[in-house]
Amino acid sequence: MGMLSLYEAAHLGIQGEDILDEAIDFTTTNLQLLLPQLSSDLANEVSHALNRPIRKCLPRLEARHYIEVYKREKSHNSTLLKFAKLDFNRLQQLHQKELRGISEWWKTLDVPTKLPYARDRVVECYFWMMGIYFEPKYSFGRRMMTKVIATLSLLDDTYDNYGTGAELEILTEAIQRLTH
Repeated sequence: MGMLSLYEAAHLGIQGEDILDEAIDFTTTNLQLLLPQLSSDLANEVSHALNRPIRKCLPRLEARHYIEVYKREKSHNSTLLKFAKLDFNRLQQLHQKELRGISEWWKTLDVPTKLPYARDRVVECYFWMMGIYFEPKYSFGRRMMTKVIATLSLLDDTYDNYGTGAELEILTEAIQRLTH
């Protein structure tokens, strides 16, 4: 467990912290060597960490994973576990409500009919924003940035899949006028 903790902590380093880079190399090698000798629960936890260190995960997805890990620990606090599950489920409800609103907005745009060449990526865009604005208090930021990214995706698809060179020059000039 100590080596796994060091492995996870070393991923908090920033570029140029050579000692933490060495710690990652050391712990990765040794955890991989120890893996066959570990209990199945600990081996699963180590494999999960080696595949995706906690620092490089979406916090809420990792919380969901850790709820399952913590539940299997003999010394878990059942009250704490219950609160973790409630928190996760309440946040899921918030995300569903936000995504429902964004989907309704997207449907009013009628993209499949008006822009049949465009990709339908609004859920993907929302998921990206959850990686940036994962805390519940950033609901407005998640929703607005999802709409911005989805709109930019439409522009990208227009450039890549639809417009002629002459049309895209006019569009580019119009966008540049708006930004200056």
